Amino acid sequence: DRGELLAFALMDGGTPLARQYSIKKAYTASRIHRDLRDFAAYRQAVGRQVIDFADPNLVGSARGGVVIRDPRSEKVLGAIGVSGGTPDEDEEVARLGLAAVTLA
Repeated sequence: DRGELLAFALMDGGTPLARQYSIKKAYTASRIHRDLRDFAAYRQAVGRQVIDFADPNLVGSARGGVVIRDPRSEKVLGAIGVSGGTPDEDEEVARLGLAAVTLA
């Protein structure tokens, strides 16, 4: 629940920038307890910027970071971050990853 990296996978051909950005996307979703698209909408609604949250590791991207929640308690267990494609592609792959996670 602190946004610490527990697992990471990089597909063949992944760039160092995409690797770092995907980690920051997952970190942000985990720390803020919101999917990045919801975080972006929230910031826009209240007129805040990422820097207002006083954490230099947060990113303001609106796609590609999704929260993993316990289906019973809704507690945030972690997050998935994806980078390297278009914003819509990153979002789609992150959601596919979330759908693949099984919580028994």
